[in-house]
Amino acid sequence: MQDYIDKKQVEAVLKDTQNEVRLFYLPHHAAKKIKNEEIKWRIVFDASSHSPGHPSLNDALEAGPNLLPDILAMLLRFRLPKIGITSDGSQEFLQLILAHEDRVATRFLWYKTEYTSDENLCIADEIVTYRFTRLPFGFTLSPFLPSGSLRELATMYKQTYPIATKHIENNTYKDDFVIGTSTDTEAITFY
Repeated sequence: MQDYIDKKQVEAVLKDTQNEVRLFYLPHHAAKKIKNEEIKWRIVFDASSHSPGHPSLNDALEAGPNLLPDILAMLLRFRLPKIGITSDGSQEFLQLILAHEDRVATRFLWYKTEYTSDENLCIADEIVTYRFTRLPFGFTLSPFLPSGSLRELATMYKQTYPIATKHIENNTYKDDFVIGTSTDTEAITFY
C-alpha cells in the first residue's frame, strides 16, 4: 500500500470533499503468491462487492468493446519473420490518470503512514480515506481503457508514425507488443 502512496497513485481525501454524491468505498485484502519459495504480497481491490439490493461499482461501469487482436494471427506475424522484438508495458493500468470527478468512486480506507527522520515507515492509529489517482486493476473497464488509450495515441500520431500505428493496432495484446522483422535495419527502426 505504501508503494501506491509513495508513487502518488493514490491520494488522501480532503475532509471538505467527503460529501460528494457518487461515493464508493473499495473493500480490499492482501493476496499471497508463492513462487520459487519466495512470498509476494499484493493488494486486491474488490469493485464487484456490493451491499444487498445495491449495484457494485463494476455493475455501474461500461466495460467497453474488446479491442484485443486475434492472438493466433498476432503470434504468427511475430514468428514468421527472421527477427522477433517484444516489449512489455509496466503496470499498464496505473499509467492512466483518472479524471478528478471519477476518483470519488475509488475510495478506500487505510492507516495514516509517516516516515521517521531515519526513513523508517511508521504506521499511526489514525484511519485515512484514500482514493486512486490512477486506474486500478479489477474494474470492469480496466482492460478496455489501456487498449483504447493506446489506439487513440496511435491515431493521433498516425501522420508522424504511419507504420508504427498499424503495428500497434495489430500487434499489441494487453500490455505486450510483439513484432517480427525480416532485416536488421527494420528491427533497429522498430526498436
